[in-house]
Amino acid sequence: MATTHAGSSAPPQIPGRQIPNDIAHGLKQEVAEILDRDQNTRFPGAQPVSFAREHIGELQRAEYFMCEKTDGIRCLLFLHWREGPNGIEPFTILIDRKNNYYEMTPPLRFPYYSHPERVDMFLYGTILDGELVNDLYPEGRRLIFYVFDCLAVDNANMTARTLDKRLGYMQEKLFKPWAIQQKKLKQPPQSTPFLVKEKQAHSAYHATHVFDNILPNLKHGNDGLIFTCKNTRYVFGTDKHILKWKPPHENTIDFKLRLGEFPTYDPEDGEDGWIPDYDAMPTRFQLLVNYGSNKYAPFEHDLSVTEADWDMLKGLNERLDGRIIECYRDTDGRWRFKKDDDGTPRWRDDKTEANHISTVESVLDSINDPVTEADLRNAEGTIREAVIRLRNEDAKKTEEERQREAQTAKKRKFSEANGASG
Repeated sequence: MATTHAGSSAPPQIPGRQIPNDIAHGLKQEVAEILDRDQNTRFPGAQPVSFAREHIGELQRAEYFMCEKTDGIRCLLFLHWREGPNGIEPFTILIDRKNNYYEMTPPLRFPYYSHPERVDMFLYGTILDGELVNDLYPEGRRLIFYVFDCLAVDNANMTARTLDKRLGYMQEKLFKPWAIQQKKLKQPPQSTPFLVKEKQAHSAYHATHVFDNILPNLKHGNDGLIFTCKNTRYVFGTDKHILKWKPPHENTIDFKLRLGEFPTYDPEDGEDGWIPDYDAMPTRFQLLVNYGSNKYAPFEHDLSVTEADWDMLKGLNERLDGRIIECYRDTDGRWRFKKDDDGTPRWRDDKTEANHISTVESVLDSINDPVTEADLRNAEGTIREAVIRLRNEDAKKTEEERQREAQTAKKRKFSEANGASG
């Protein structure tokens, strides 16, 4: 079976300067305008659903692209412009899931696709979806933004197009011109504030290849696979056609943490009354589930915390109560916090809310009746046969449409000629 990297490759924080809300509001309106969202300035990124057993059948009903699920920070990359001292200049922004906007310095400069040889022209009005990670190389860590989807290029909204068209357009208008310019300039792509790479996509029936050859050789953390339907549009918010598969030990839920009461003691300092002992463990570590409209209710299990865990948590000298924490169920049925590389909890400070109850129930279904790596390997042949059949059907429809168009054109030409002769 394949092994995935332990811990997280996510950078500790998004690089760059967070843009104040009053300034960011205007940028959010520009993003909404590019994406034809009227005045909706909320985070436009698509969100997957958990992979359930029924989705093996879904992979046979429609063609899906598959890529590894990078364990980093999900962001949108907005290539914009602004007036500078020497005229118009690039303005690069990262947008996190809290819809915070961060200015990158120096800005990224992608060449304009119609003139890739000209260094004075650059691409803007472009929004890319991806994951910010630290790749580990022998010489150290390198910050990379892996792109897996495209919302807009050159102020053209791509979201109504199918995934294969979005990725193809992104290749032609962004990555190919960039490669041409880099080759002409004989220098590597700009690596600060980070390098931009396209995430490799595979057919859904190549799971064995991905498990055996891709995942073991990644330079960053991985916690599963993502399957995205080839023939559907980009959806703002939850998209039932983006499937998130995780191995059992990576099926996690983001809860809100609530600390219980602390034991009290008499400090014997001459003051009356007992005071809380904040060095001692609280009575419980309650996990809260989001029910929407800012309503939370306790999960059926508390977080399991050892004395050693508590010593580590105290040593952080950080706020614990009310934070969102990523948790998993261990083999003994206890809920534990997922650990980062340094052994500290995976705090989800990049999120404003814990997982909604619908997501919690979906993840619990995946935990209780998991689709395993072996299941995906075993389904490969059936999925391949179904995809080949789908492709043949599409090719047949395309050819029939071509013939109808040719016949219509022939009739029109004959009719015009007959009318002219009359």
